[in-house]
Amino acid sequence: MAAKQAAAEHDFGEATVTSKGQITVPSALRQELGVSPGDRLRFVRSPDGSIRLEARKRRRIVDFARANAFRAGEAGLDLDKAIDDSITEAMAERERRSRQG
Repeated sequence: MAAKQAAAEHDFGEATVTSKGQITVPSALRQELGVSPGDRLRFVRSPDGSIRLEARKRRRIVDFARANAFRAGEAGLDLDKAIDDSITEAMAERERRSRQG
């Protein structure tokens, strides 16, 4: 079984951790995972101690609105107003946090 696992492995290179704890994901791995700026990567430890990398695609608010437009329309919501209100609320929250410290 170890031979099958070894045959399935692919070395995407390595990355160096900066003093801030950051790494640059090798280009070939980014392409393989289909990740773009803004996407999130999750690191999961398996029971055998190995670490698995999972790509979490970023969903744009427009994609979310399009996917839920029918339900929002049924509820009588104005999507443009709801999006604008949410952005305004998020900006106010960000400003409040920045003033706190």
